[in-house]
Amino acid sequence: MEAKQVAIAVLAAGNARRFGSDKLMADLDGAPLGLRAARTLASMDAAAHFAVCQPKAVISSLYAGAGYAVVENSNVNLGLSGSLHLAVAAVAKTQAHALLIALADMPFIMAAHIDALIQACDGDILASSDGNQPMPPAIFPRSSWPFLLETKGDAGARQILAPARTIAAPIGSLRDIDTPDDLAASKSLPLGIDLSI
Repeated sequence: MEAKQVAIAVLAAGNARRFGSDKLMADLDGAPLGLRAARTLASMDAAAHFAVCQPKAVISSLYAGAGYAVVENSNVNLGLSGSLHLAVAAVAKTQAHALLIALADMPFIMAAHIDALIQACDGDILASSDGNQPMPPAIFPRSSWPFLLETKGDAGARQILAPARTIAAPIGSLRDIDTPDDLAASKSLPLGIDLSI
């Protein structure tokens, strides 16, 4: 699939309860944690770029400045699935053939891996893999969007991704940041390179 046929959505509306503060604005190597993946994805050609955020989130203006259309999630108690539903509703208004979902608290995703996902997308759901399980970033062709709208709670698209074809991501690039300890540890762990992509 061509990049211009894929819309990109960054889900950034979580409550970050385990982090204890505004996780996405936490400093990571001189930039807000939540902006790292968004910058990587903003540099890529796409049908559209969306960021799903809580109302009045500080990071919303940074996403807008990076070229994202900000979609407000005013009911974060619905969990990750609520953000998925909003992303689908936003991208359904475009001509995109597929939707790439990424999570804002995965700051180490790499453009080369996203390119590999897009190029390999042939009409089926395609997920990333850390060697253990399918996970975001993942691409959902338009035919699968109704399934995303059926998701509930914080599990998000986990069940949908379970049987999906996967592409291995560079080692360490799918790390997510849930706690201050995760953030501290991530600054001392080098990323490896998976030559399979």
